[in-house]
Amino acid sequence: MKRRYTLTALAMSVLGGPQAFAYVQPTAEVSSVPITMQVMPAMVGLQATLAEILTTDMQIGTAIVQASDKQVAVITESARAQREADIFGRQTERLERAREQYTVADSICSESASGMAATVGKVSRSNSSTLATGSGVSSAVVRKTIASLPVAPRQGGYRSAAMHAAYCTESEAAQYGGTDLCPGVSSLPGGDIEMRSLLDGAGAVGKAPDLTFNQDQIDAGMAYMKNSARHDGGRVPGKGEIQSATGREYQGLMTQYKAIQSAATQPQLDMIAASQANPATKDALQEALQSPSAAEYFATTGSQEAQRTGVMSEREFEAFEVGRRYANTAYETDLQAMSGENLTRELVRVQSLGNWLQLGLKNDQRQANIIAGQQLALAADAKYVPQLQELGSKMSSGVTAHEN
Repeated sequence: MKRRYTLTALAMSVLGGPQAFAYVQPTAEVSSVPITMQVMPAMVGLQATLAEILTTDMQIGTAIVQASDKQVAVITESARAQREADIFGRQTERLERAREQYTVADSICSESASGMAATVGKVSRSNSSTLATGSGVSSAVVRKTIASLPVAPRQGGYRSAAMHAAYCTESEAAQYGGTDLCPGVSSLPGGDIEMRSLLDGAGAVGKAPDLTFNQDQIDAGMAYMKNSARHDGGRVPGKGEIQSATGREYQGLMTQYKAIQSAATQPQLDMIAASQANPATKDALQEALQSPSAAEYFATTGSQEAQRTGVMSEREFEAFEVGRRYANTAYETDLQAMSGENLTRELVRVQSLGNWLQLGLKNDQRQANIIAGQQLALAADAKYVPQLQELGSKMSSGVTAHEN
């Protein structure tokens, strides 16, 4: 009814114009089914959708902001870590540079060893001249044989036989053991007749080489020197005999013989002296043994005498200085750990050691050249002296030869 009334009123107003409008009473629309049933629910749904969209946008915005904050934090932390790493790297580099310049590693070998080499050599050379007179020999028989004046070859043979009784071998004991010339097998068999008494030290057959000799080995080495190079060519003339012309000639020949004999015995005396315990090596050895690698090598290769006394010979000192670098795997490990100036200093030491050893070879070659010259002189004597004597006899008797 309400809808029809409204439409009728509208039609009358249209048809009647202004006149018709004057007779219509005003109305108010208080409700609408389409608005209430269709538009409003749609509007509510739309508002809900918009609210959800807004919520989603807010969540997305929040997530974007949080992600940005995380990225900023990561970048900041990365930059801080990089700065700390750079600072640590520069500090480490400065410390390493300072360590290389101002510190010496524990594995560095003895600083004083090379400085002691000259002193060790001087002591060894002085011992050589001492041994030549028989001093430093404990065996009374060996000392008397070396220190006494020259005797006749026959008497010299007796002395050598008496001296050999202390060095009787197993085969000799089986042949004439129990006599005064061979009481029994010696603990140093063949010590006075075998060259190993000079090279490795006298001792039982098959023993390990010794570069530092004990006193018994020194005595054996001197006995070998006497038997091999210092022969008795003739006795010393008495005071009355030497005044005669023959005595003077005899003494002159004996003097010449002694000069040649000195050259023949000097290399052996040097070898024995270089094999004696040398007190000059004590401090250098103690310092070197502070290095674990050097101590390990000494414990493995050091002679019994050196390990017992803490003193080694010149020969063992040189062998120790070379061996603990070249033949020592523990030193190779130390060398790999060295760097910078420490490594440079160690390489200089090694080169200097090589130069020192080469100098020793040069000196030995000079000594060998001297002996070679004396051998040449003896060969010349054997060839020319008999001819000169023969011609001299002919000249003395007035026999001459004339060319036709």
